[in-house]
Amino acid sequence: MWAFARPAVDTEQSRRFRRRIVETISCVTFWNNYKDHMSDAEFMKKELAVNKLMEPLGFDIIFSVEHHFSNYSMGPDNFQFLGYMAAITDRIKLGTLGVILPWNDPLRVAERVLLLDHLSEGRAVFGMARGLAKREYVGFRQDMEDSRGRFDESARMVCQAIESGYIEGNGKYYPQPKTALRPGPLKSFVGRRYMVAMSPDTVPVCAEVGAVQCLFAYKPWPEVLPTIERYRTLFEEYQKIPAPPVMTADLCFCHESADAAYELAHKFVGRYFHSFADHYEIFEAHLTDSKSYATYSGAKAALDTIGIDTMVKAFVDSNVWGTPKQILDKYEERRAIIGDFQAGATFSFSGMTFDEAKDSITTYATRVMPELRRWSKGDAKKRAA
Repeated sequence: MWAFARPAVDTEQSRRFRRRIVETISCVTFWNNYKDHMSDAEFMKKELAVNKLMEPLGFDIIFSVEHHFSNYSMGPDNFQFLGYMAAITDRIKLGTLGVILPWNDPLRVAERVLLLDHLSEGRAVFGMARGLAKREYVGFRQDMEDSRGRFDESARMVCQAIESGYIEGNGKYYPQPKTALRPGPLKSFVGRRYMVAMSPDTVPVCAEVGAVQCLFAYKPWPEVLPTIERYRTLFEEYQKIPAPPVMTADLCFCHESADAAYELAHKFVGRYFHSFADHYEIFEAHLTDSKSYATYSGAKAALDTIGIDTMVKAFVDSNVWGTPKQILDKYEERRAIIGDFQAGATFSFSGMTFDEAKDSITTYATRVMPELRRWSKGDAKKRAA
């Protein structure tokens, strides 16, 4: 049994770790150059400018995804991007969401996590994911059906290594002699491990390594709740403390005008669904027949049953967008369903201009985030009373 660092039950660190409040507000950089609406050079400049807004506006974490080979997401190296952000920021934490473990050697992942933590003076957040796109697995010369074994084996190795300063493994995919990592750990990653865990098969390893469960908004939250409840149960079994709030990640568009918010959110989020469906080929036979990705095998049947327009509407409705009040109302509705959660959002996608993204982020940061902070403080006072 692997031993993963966790907060001792009686420490102040443990009490902070278990707080069931909306305490962390993150932005998720997705690098979505929709239909090549900009040249790669222009797009990268725009996205860097968007990310430079995040620390002054008060966000807690900048997360960056990893994707390859298409305009769906031009973010092939989140560590390199976060190293750049470490040099130009002082406070904001810097997270991967995630490193696609089957495409990366676990020894190199562990080294890069630790180096980023030193470069940022302890601000690194290590997020993991498995990947879903056939085209990306083909590009990396891998069989998608091996992804579950590769992911679980690597996650255990890396999470243990970034705590101990040594990596080792005797599994099927990554046999690794015990090897020292330098620079070694700056401090523990307790509370700084995240994992995209949307399929039931990923939940056990997420709980085992003590990671925060991350969920992208894509379907009604009552349908997601059983996966969250299973995570909470398993987390407490493995870690001997209650699970932290899960993180939800939305496509967000915030505007002072309800009419403008409705029109632009349906435009941008609706566009995103089509690019998502195309990139992941979610309606194709390889997912219908997959054992490793059985969770996603029903997409084609859903398309045939309810049609694409209904699927797009459900996708748009599952994300948060609208006026500040409408967004807060949606967060309240979500919290009533799944309990307290950490809020994450992507603000630049589907061909938005820099000004559209900037206005949305600024309105969210100045009108939504302060209220989320008050929720957090209010809940803490209620518990203290």
